[in-house]
Amino acid sequence: MKQTLLKTLATIGLLLSLSLCNTGNQVSESEANENLLLGLLAGSAIESNKDFALNGVWNSFTGNGTTSDTLTTFSAKFGQKGLQLDDSSGFGGYSSCYIIIEFNNSEGSFITQNPENNGGCFTGDTNKGKYNKVFFFKNTAKENSFWLCTVAFGKTYEEAKAQTDTSTKTNPGSSGCGASAFSRYDRKI
Repeated sequence: MKQTLLKTLATIGLLLSLSLCNTGNQVSESEANENLLLGLLAGSAIESNKDFALNGVWNSFTGNGTTSDTLTTFSAKFGQKGLQLDDSSGFGGYSSCYIIIEFNNSEGSFITQNPENNGGCFTGDTNKGKYNKVFFFKNTAKENSFWLCTVAFGKTYEEAKAQTDTSTKTNPGSSGCGASAFSRYDRKI
């Protein structure tokens, strides 16, 4: 019994000394708050990586052109449907809209769908409810600028998803997107 009591007291003493040792490792309240803030900021940065790389408002140009054809707004978040709205003056003043179904920032691609009821929000859309695949990449010659090329238009979701990038990025300002130049999107400031 005496030996059990001694073991118990020794265990309590060891636990007490360990807990006293740990008080030296505790941080001050201000340091704890700073660590919490850094953790929250890191979490926000990770969460923002789920945003579409093209989110925002852009002036759109045909290739190396200097006259803006369209004002485009992208808004999408990973795991949710998003929206692409085009307000065009260069193509007769019509507007268009597409549902962003999914995007892949690391691949530089996104899939849109023409709305089922009204189509792409322009008259005579014969591809209501159909899907499109667009590839994009940074314009290295200009800050806050991207090149975009639609390589699949009016397809089923499966066809659009499976579509590979058939564009040629060598000279996007004048060719490479089928028989045309790429579209250039410059962030509107």
